[in-house]
Amino acid sequence: MECKVCSSTATEYHFGIESCRACAAFFRRYVNSPKQQTECNCEMDRPPCRYCRMEMCLKAGMMESKVQQKRDNNPGRSNGSAPDTTQIALRNCDRIFRALGNYSILGKERKVVHKTSAAKKVDFFEYSTISIIDSRMVWKLLENSFLELQNLEDLDKVNIFSNFYPKWTLFESAIMAFQRCDVHTFFAANGRPAKQITKFYKDCMTTEKRMNDDDVLKIFEPYWNSYYGHVAYPLFELKFDKMELMSLLGLMLLDPGYINISNECQDMCHKLRKIIQRELKGYYLERNLPIERIFKIYEALLLMEKADTWLQEEVHMCGMYNVSVNEEFRRMVMAPKL
Repeated sequence: MECKVCSSTATEYHFGIESCRACAAFFRRYVNSPKQQTECNCEMDRPPCRYCRMEMCLKAGMMESKVQQKRDNNPGRSNGSAPDTTQIALRNCDRIFRALGNYSILGKERKVVHKTSAAKKVDFFEYSTISIIDSRMVWKLLENSFLELQNLEDLDKVNIFSNFYPKWTLFESAIMAFQRCDVHTFFAANGRPAKQITKFYKDCMTTEKRMNDDDVLKIFEPYWNSYYGHVAYPLFELKFDKMELMSLLGLMLLDPGYINISNECQDMCHKLRKIIQRELKGYYLERNLPIERIFKIYEALLLMEKADTWLQEEVHMCGMYNVSVNEEFRRMVMAPKL
């Protein structure tokens, strides 16, 4: 990454943009300084002067609202009064903003990788294959959004992603559904809609073992009803915005409750979940949204846990009734997790 202010090597996101530590430190000090220049002073000082350097930071996209103001270490000593918390800047949302930016990049990459017509409908095998192709790009999004993932052991990377990704495919289908105001349709990762329920399964069965429509409905329709009734419709009613959706992406990924990840990975998940929750609360305060909305986030996470269980059952039934599923997708869904 390149610093958006000075073009040197950036370490991570600071105050809304990719920047180096030096520029981030300058920006923080300047915002909290009682002595701020009001005009250029490059002729008397080595350019860029503090005023011009601050202008460079602002033009690059740094936001003063993301700087936590300097606090008095003992605010009550002089007059016994409590500190004025209204003057304390809200915590920044660097992790969530970073995920949102990378999700936008993912959308552009998908247009290049998935070149087939978005209008063509998919069966289960095509859906599962598209999901695996897309999984490489999603992992790239995650590593670029949560840099700590890059330091994990390979086995932890595989397991934390396998725990997350099947849920994400269902969750993102619901996102696409309410973005298109079409909650009655199931979508693959590339935006292609699923075929009508009987064709969704029958079209990837071998001809000699193909079931009739009534049997397909009897076996598989309950899974569709569960998805629409307990995932798509409830998520549509919750009406999350983009920041909340990216918070859910992070919280869904960073679940420390699985036993197939190491203690180090669990510790990382605990740490990052706290950061995301803190950023989300700050976002609600900044937008004057009720802080209680965070309980809706937890509600959505529980919905996705149920959806993951239903998907495992569905894939198991596909194996019993000769419905072809991409093998890598099947292994990921059915991998022991708890």
